[in-house]
Formats: sequence, C-alpha cells, structure tokens
Amino acid sequence: MATVRVDRALARDRGLPLVSVRSGERADGFAKAGRAPYVVRVPLTQPEFDRVQMLVRRQKSAVYGGVACVAFGAAMARFPVMLPLGLLIGVLSVLLWVACTLLLRRLLPVVEPGPGADEFTLRGVHKAFVAAVEASAD
Repeated sequence: MATVRVDRALARDRGLPLVSVRSGERADGFAKAGRAPYVVRVPLTQPEFDRVQMLVRRQKSAVYGGVACVAFGAAMARFPVMLPLGLLIGVLSVLLWVACTLLLRRLLPVVEPGPGADEFTLRGVHKAFVAAVEASAD
C-alpha cells in the first residue's frame, strides 16, 4: 500500500481518477472516506463499494438494535431474565459495531490533512491509484 497527496477540491467533488484505491482496477463509483472535516470521495469497484455500504448499514443497525434491546430489557426488568438479556445483547451490539469499524478501516484509506491548505494525504492506497493520480496531475 502506498501514500498519495490529492487536491482537496478534486477529492471532495468526485474528481479523482476512476481507479480503485483498494485493488487498482477500474472503479465503478465513489464512497466516502475519512471523518469531518477530512471527508473525501474515493473511487471503488462495485463489489468493494457494496461491502463498504454493507458494513455501514451493519454499524447503524448494531447501534439501533443495541439501544432498543437495552431499553426493552430495562422496561421488562420486572421479569428476572429480561434486563441481563437486554444488557448482553447491548454488549454484543457494541462488539459488532467495533468489528464493523475495524473492517471499514481496512477497506478505506486513511485521510489526513496535507502539507498545503488545499491538499489531503491518502494512506493505504493501491500503487495503480497513485500512478493514475500522478498521471492526471501532469
């Protein structure tokens, strides 16, 4: 995996070359990477994009499901088993959220501010993507 600097405006507005940041193959679309204020849209193939979207959905469902189960367990606390069962499912939901977050970190590049005010640094990208970015900059 390699590191590349990209223009901030191109990265936010889907202007990066259509080469996947993970596999180096021709990309089919873009996915969000990074956290505010360093959010960029990186190119991915369709299977990579589907996997990222599946993990994001599982993260959200883990949070909603965990909160719902803890609330339901607390509401039904007059039955001796419900509160511990709700707490157990809540803990399992937190573990699922952590697992999804770690997998997303492996699938998407790390986004950092670049040395200039109008640049981002992407770490963990494929060498073919770096070559495509350098070729488009010329």
